[in-house]
Amino acid sequence: MALEHVAQGQTRFFTPGVAPDPRGILLGRFCLMTFPTLEGAVSWLRLYSAEASLDELMANLTITKAKTALGSREIVIQIPAVSSYAADRAARLSRLVGGAIYTGTSKHFVKYRDDRSPYGYDAVDIGAMAASTDFMVHGDEFAQSYVREGDLPFARLLFRLSIRKMPGGERLAAEDRGELYLAVAHGLADGIIRYLWRNRVEAQAGLFTPRSGSAFDEQRRGYMLIHVRALPERILQLFLGTPGIDVFKPAGASAAVAVGYEHPIDLGSCQSVFPQDTFHVFWPGDRVDVLPGPLTLSDIGDLTRVDLELEKPRDPSQQEGGAAEPIGVELRLAAAMGPPKRVVATLIPVAHGPRLKRILFALPPVSLRGHRVAVTDRGILVVGAENLDVIPLGQLLCQLDPGLLVPLGMDIVPRVSPDVLAKALGHKPGFVTVFTSDNRPFQIADSAFTSLERRSLAKMEVDAAETVDLGAEPTAETQVVNDAVGRFALWGFPEAPDKKLLPSGDK
Repeated sequence: MALEHVAQGQTRFFTPGVAPDPRGILLGRFCLMTFPTLEGAVSWLRLYSAEASLDELMANLTITKAKTALGSREIVIQIPAVSSYAADRAARLSRLVGGAIYTGTSKHFVKYRDDRSPYGYDAVDIGAMAASTDFMVHGDEFAQSYVREGDLPFARLLFRLSIRKMPGGERLAAEDRGELYLAVAHGLADGIIRYLWRNRVEAQAGLFTPRSGSAFDEQRRGYMLIHVRALPERILQLFLGTPGIDVFKPAGASAAVAVGYEHPIDLGSCQSVFPQDTFHVFWPGDRVDVLPGPLTLSDIGDLTRVDLELEKPRDPSQQEGGAAEPIGVELRLAAAMGPPKRVVATLIPVAHGPRLKRILFALPPVSLRGHRVAVTDRGILVVGAENLDVIPLGQLLCQLDPGLLVPLGMDIVPRVSPDVLAKALGHKPGFVTVFTSDNRPFQIADSAFTSLERRSLAKMEVDAAETVDLGAEPTAETQVVNDAVGRFALWGFPEAPDKKLLPSGDK
């Protein structure tokens, strides 16, 4: 038994079921790889999934336990030969982990191409195959027959593999912390939601019970799954060191693996293995939870109620004993952590009204235009379209959201989104809500504001004046005399006209 090199442009071959592809490389419908141990097969799957997607091979990928004619046992992986490029990658990785690769269609598989024969190999003499043989491979100076002993489904192998702890895997870069999952025990769920909400971490949560054949496991292993985005590093390290909180990193759309661990096979490259109605969570210690999917989660902002009391004292009887309070925190002002914002309004005490009048006289017209003012029992509120720091009176206010004002240099904590804050304060379009330093917010309707230019002028009494006609009627004695004014009329009228200076013929 021997192999011969395939020549470029060759069209006739002894091996059945093979043909040249557009590159001229001999290729059958399948590629078959043999490994002496299961570890070698898993290593090939691990390497291939890290470079390319296994989903393109999954339709015809089989893993078989086979026995040779000499009695040895090997693991055989068969993949579809989608192209010679994919076959080249499979061959390179197979040889890297100590395997051999062949190509063929049905029962006869010939050695795949290598550096010695760039276009592949063809078997010169294919003898009769024994009836008990399932398939045969043809290599250099040998032909090996195999008998199948059983199949190992890829999904079964995938879930039997244990995740491995990675050195330094708990330290995640910013892009790796973009999406994470938290599995939180029931007793810690309310506190974790409140903590995430106070730190303005975008998250969604839901209660799940893993699918199990035991009713006892269902009662014991239920937990809240929280999907968090852009989790800060300090919070991640806090959660990793807290009992009852486990952190997982997504591995594709249908699976997640514990942070600090890695599955031998890239789960994102074989998403077709996971049923669409499931979500798999891989824990340390060979534990895999199967949750109903796709995951249906709710925003933690909807699970957290804001307790805001506007000038209303709390009932002392509710603070002692009784039922546990729902999740909720009180809003309060704290020093802002970001850069100062633009001043858009100022709240001036009513007692400082005369000072405001004197300042208005000194301001140029351009500083008065576009500003609005409303006089309330809480003070004089001046709102402007431009920066209002030109008025050095009262409490300067900046804008968190359209119509929502807070003192300059302050921020509202918990630092929730403007939409959630507006809903908690009852803020809506057509109103201006002012959050003062004494935690007594108030609202004013837009209709209560008037132009600062108009309000700065007091009403004045203006008398109506009568018109007088100074025209006179001419009398009968009135005569009009036209005297000569002379050559230098602008010098004044002389007592006697200079008629003597005129020639006798002039009039």
